[in-house]
Amino acid sequence: METVVQYLLLALALTSVQISFTESRLNEKRRDKTERRYHAVQAKDNMCEITNRESKVHCYCENTEVKTATRADCWVFNGGIDETDPIWSSFTSQPHLERLTFNVRSDGALKFIPLQVIHRLKRLQKLFIHYATLNKIEKKTFTNMSTIREITLMNDKIMELDLFSFSNLPALVNLTIKGNKVTEIRRDVFVDLPSLRYLDLSFNSISLAHDGCFDHLNVLNDLVLEANLISVLTRDTFKGLANLTRLDLRSNKLSMVGDLTFSELWNLNELLLDNNELTYLSERAFDGLALLQKLSVTGNKLQSINEGLLEGVRGLELLDLRNNDIESFTYETIKPILENLKMKTSVLYLSGNKLICDCRISWIQVLRNETKSEPLRLALDEVTCITNNINTNNKNTNANNEDVTNKEKTINNENTFEVEPEGEVLQQDGNEEELYSGSPSYKYEDAVNPIGNQVVVVDIPPENLRCAGEVIQNGEDSLMLSSKDESYWQPNSSLKILSNLSLVFTLVTVSLVQ
Repeated sequence: METVVQYLLLALALTSVQISFTESRLNEKRRDKTERRYHAVQAKDNMCEITNRESKVHCYCENTEVKTATRADCWVFNGGIDETDPIWSSFTSQPHLERLTFNVRSDGALKFIPLQVIHRLKRLQKLFIHYATLNKIEKKTFTNMSTIREITLMNDKIMELDLFSFSNLPALVNLTIKGNKVTEIRRDVFVDLPSLRYLDLSFNSISLAHDGCFDHLNVLNDLVLEANLISVLTRDTFKGLANLTRLDLRSNKLSMVGDLTFSELWNLNELLLDNNELTYLSERAFDGLALLQKLSVTGNKLQSINEGLLEGVRGLELLDLRNNDIESFTYETIKPILENLKMKTSVLYLSGNKLICDCRISWIQVLRNETKSEPLRLALDEVTCITNNINTNNKNTNANNEDVTNKEKTINNENTFEVEPEGEVLQQDGNEEELYSGSPSYKYEDAVNPIGNQVVVVDIPPENLRCAGEVIQNGEDSLMLSSKDESYWQPNSSLKILSNLSLVFTLVTVSLVQ
């Protein structure tokens, strides 16, 4: 009997162990099934409805239902995301995206371009990546994407563009690589881009643009190179850009522009060279730009303009030369575009220079009266020139002690004039040395421009815009657009008139005596 009981207990124990083992297997199977189901759900998550706060990417879409969104703005948080992160698989929930933006909220949070996502989006037209840490665009990073029309890589710390970085993108129209650290543009970076119209490389550190670096961009219209470190340009820099209509080279390090630099740009309409370090423009710098309508060279260091400079750009309707150091701008210089400047839409800006008050700028007054352009009249009203108030060798040397807010009496000197801008009395002496010396007669602590005395050109009586006799005799400025006889402008003309009057008086006296 005891033996039977022992067998029963043993059988019961074995049965118990078997039941426990079976339950354990079942539990494991349930866990595996649950985990597989969980991962399957994760893989099918809607990228537009990510609720997990720990996720490193959150996207906002105009439509949140699966397969309905065409636009997504994604924010990348919590640095350290890599290309294997499960979040990228959720992008398959919206295969019809046409516009995709990645905004990186912290440094180093995104160190690569998520190509596995981009290449799956067969309808993608616009891609924007802002504030990533990309360092280098590798060879053929952007290639064989038939629908992409616009790519913007802004403030992504890009330092290098590899060969063929952008290639075989048949629909690409706009490409912006702005606010990065690119130092040079090599040949064969931009290849097989038959539709590219706009290329923005501004606010980088480009100091070298290799000859022919844009050679493949045959239909490009707008090239922006603003705010770089470019100091040298050659004719071959812009080789291949025959269809370019706008070139922006503002805020670079250019000190001079040589002959035929832009001659490859036959269709150029607008050229911006503002805020460089230009001290010299070759006489043929703009030759070949027959269609150029807007030329802006403000904020440079030009002291003179070659008389033949505008011969190659006779179609100009806007010329901006403000804030240079130009001392003379003659009628012969402006003559090639003078007729254009009489049209209603034309503008010429010359304010902020160091023009000398003499006959070489008398054409400004004539043009002011003849032009139909109101913007041009307003611009010419702001042009000033420099004159000496006094001759330090005459009795006016004590003028500093007088009250200059009151208008002085007219000085009876043939070559002296007075105007009253803002209460100041300014005078011009006919002596050439004094005219060009630039020494001010009055000094003010609050003077805006310490260079000589600024006089508004259109306020000067025309008869007082005179040149030294030898200048006119040499024919340098025998333009005189007004109907006055040239002898009127000769410094000694008054003496000749007095002499003639004296002779007449003598003859009359003799006749009466007889």
